[in-house]
Amino acid sequence: MSYKVVPISQEITNEARKTLVSPQYKSFAATVSLANGYGPCRSCLRVFDQGNERRIGFTFNAFEGLSTLPDPGPVFVHEHECEAFDREGFPVDILGLPIYLEAFGRESDLAKRIRMDPDRIEIQIDDLFAMDEVRFINLRNAEAGCFIARVERL
Repeated sequence: MSYKVVPISQEITNEARKTLVSPQYKSFAATVSLANGYGPCRSCLRVFDQGNERRIGFTFNAFEGLSTLPDPGPVFVHEHECEAFDREGFPVDILGLPIYLEAFGRESDLAKRIRMDPDRIEIQIDDLFAMDEVRFINLRNAEAGCFIARVERL
């Protein structure tokens, strides 16, 4: 395996849960609501149990520390702390979701965007990282357009 899927840091998700404010955009309030969409949670990378689980939505900059160009957008995490995804391989819960793999170079230059094929995800990630200019890959919800997680080389 040549990569690791990295969720939003526990530092950010825990601060959002504690303060109900976006940790990166202090003037943007976070909201708590019953999950009415599948998500997934940007910490554990599991889909929400719609109509049963509560979630916190807040504004998150997926490019923080990677680029001078901000990329703010909405993300959701479980209302209460969950076990952050920290395993090898691709998260099983999101394999069936509509996802774009967005490969980025320096200063968040988009090198390539492809639709995820769950049967070929390992090959797709390896192929994107084979491109010299690619520094990281963002997983983006192909329906809602929001950031899910980052894929980094090992």
